[in-house]
Amino acid sequence: MSEDMQAEPAPNEPETPPQGESSAPYQDDPAPSSREEAVKGLRGEASELSNGRFTKITSAIADRLPGAANLNLFHGDIIVDGDFVAGPGGRSGSRRATRARTEPQDVIKATEYFVAPPDFADGVDRLQSTSLLVIADAAGTGRFTRALATLRDVLGEDANVYRVTNSMLGNPNWRIPHPRSGYVVVDTAGGDGRFAAGNLTDDWLAKTSERLLSEESYLVVVTGPVTGSLAIAPRRMEFVLEEFELPEPSEIVRRRVAGELPWLPPSELEEHLATDGLAELLEERDDPRFATRVAGAVVEAVRMGDDVRKVVEKLSNPEDQVREWLSHSPDPADVALVLATAVLEDAGYLHVADAAIALYRQLSTSSATLTLRYLRKILAERGWLELVTPPAGDRGVSRLRFKSAHLRVAVLGVTWFELDGARAKILEWLKGLAEHNDVEVRARTAQAAGILATNDFEHGLHKYLLPWAASKTAVLRQSAAHGLNVAGTIGGNTEAAWSHIEQWAEFESSTRSPKLPITAGLAVGGRLGVDDPRRALLVLRTLVHRDSWDLLEPVAISTKSLLQAGRATEVLRALLEWAERSDDEEATIKVLMTFSFAVLPEDGSGDRPLLMREDREHGDVLPELWGRALADSSARKLARTALRSWVRYADRDETVSSAVLDLLVGIADRGSADLERVLRLLRGWAQDPYAPSDKAAEFHDTLVDLEKEAS
Repeated sequence: MSEDMQAEPAPNEPETPPQGESSAPYQDDPAPSSREEAVKGLRGEASELSNGRFTKITSAIADRLPGAANLNLFHGDIIVDGDFVAGPGGRSGSRRATRARTEPQDVIKATEYFVAPPDFADGVDRLQSTSLLVIADAAGTGRFTRALATLRDVLGEDANVYRVTNSMLGNPNWRIPHPRSGYVVVDTAGGDGRFAAGNLTDDWLAKTSERLLSEESYLVVVTGPVTGSLAIAPRRMEFVLEEFELPEPSEIVRRRVAGELPWLPPSELEEHLATDGLAELLEERDDPRFATRVAGAVVEAVRMGDDVRKVVEKLSNPEDQVREWLSHSPDPADVALVLATAVLEDAGYLHVADAAIALYRQLSTSSATLTLRYLRKILAERGWLELVTPPAGDRGVSRLRFKSAHLRVAVLGVTWFELDGARAKILEWLKGLAEHNDVEVRARTAQAAGILATNDFEHGLHKYLLPWAASKTAVLRQSAAHGLNVAGTIGGNTEAAWSHIEQWAEFESSTRSPKLPITAGLAVGGRLGVDDPRRALLVLRTLVHRDSWDLLEPVAISTKSLLQAGRATEVLRALLEWAERSDDEEATIKVLMTFSFAVLPEDGSGDRPLLMREDREHGDVLPELWGRALADSSARKLARTALRSWVRYADRDETVSSAVLDLLVGIADRGSADLERVLRLLRGWAQDPYAPSDKAAEFHDTLVDLEKEAS
């Protein structure tokens, strides 16, 4: 016979919601107006909003936040570090004359420490055969130095090299000014983020190549990633070098330091290069421009007798890296992807890409429907991001993350401060993610929102955390509660966060923000409440005694979260005290329902039930609360479902039998009515025609025998 058929009559107990009835947490549901509706909420929406799922995700995310407890973003000046263009003093954005000669000694000096990557010879061969080479890649990849080195190898070290502006790109009337010379164009992006080389056609490439060959001259164009008509030119592969290999950054540093400090013994050079953190720093940044910058700093430190470790520490500053990136006015598509990764780091690639597309649409006028191919971009570029693919045979999804664990906080903080004109659009986008129907997206977004609030707590609170906390949408309130926890625990705003939570808990339902007490109840189940359970329980007690059944759900959810976080002793003692000392009948019912929900295992987890301990800890409190809950018509169904999960687990694991039996004996010892109630439940579970429980039958017989011995 099934449990429901065997259970004692409960005329006041509401029926289970009908099949197919929606309890999706992201719906704007009206507040429960009665005890019956509150019970339905615990069976449906509350399990969906369980903080346990949030906690597992946010705990894993926290492992990627090194030093978060001491978070202190310094908002300094932007560092500009452009590509080397024309020897000392050159900058990639400079306006220059149509023809500016680079003396042979300048070419030699600019390429003196050039480290040839494995595919360098391929570029030299192409230039020799066609006289025209387009080097297309992102800034910072050593494009210009590679261009000069390629011209040097083709022309010889005593050749003249002229710099020409990108206005000649696509110009059919351009003529070679000086025969038997080399030319280089640095094609910088315009105000719209586009490169002039993107307009090059097959016809221009072919005719310019013929013209150069006839004049025994050579032209190298340095530009950004291939776009526009150049991307679809049929003969592009003859002239364009893209997605090329980079030299080893450690070798760049070694060659430059050795060249500028020729008196340094090899053993001492290697000792400096083996400085803790240097190899990791070069690997994380992995671009020639940065390696050159590191080499210069190491040279200066050795010359001055300073510790190279200080150089590594200074250059490892992630905030400077983000400011440097922003100083180059990155394309909105890049901003969108980097910021989406910062918010959802380590989420599945598709989640991040979809979020990035949505933000890109907010930041630009493009529809971004078919144009962006983020995955291809990530795999082709040597940037900050990496796509972590699951091992062979693993059915997991590819996840997107930063190469450096320090970058997430830096990206969030610096971009939030620097992109003043985009902050409102970013916030609108962030709110959409905070309401997402996937708990993984919501949890990561909530943590990102909290990190943002650490920059200016009061601004973050009033700009978005408070409006989210007062929202009619349940999942947005949940995101606000967790965001407040992050802002309060990693940003030094603990007391301020608690002050708002306690104020929200006291708000009356008739105020303009009737949902704030709900958010307060959810918030104390997070890290703030785990760190200070006494304060959390005082908030929950306040909510229990409020004349509002819509507060049952957040109280139950946070109570369960605190139990899961290891605060069982404090929580169980508080629940028993509230149940024993309350002269408020409805408050007592809420306490028992809260307990019943808290000990109910999460659906499908398969884990050992919460509080099932062989050491019989809480052996006096658990039976008392469970017995009271089983005797209460409102809490009974949840309580017996939780009790059945204990018995079912004993069917699978013999080692927990004594712990389960101790609980059953403790409940039965409360009185004859309790004994009869437990025996009736055990008989039903033992005789269930669909899933009979052997342990239920065994426990039933043991209780009967113990009762006979006692009498």
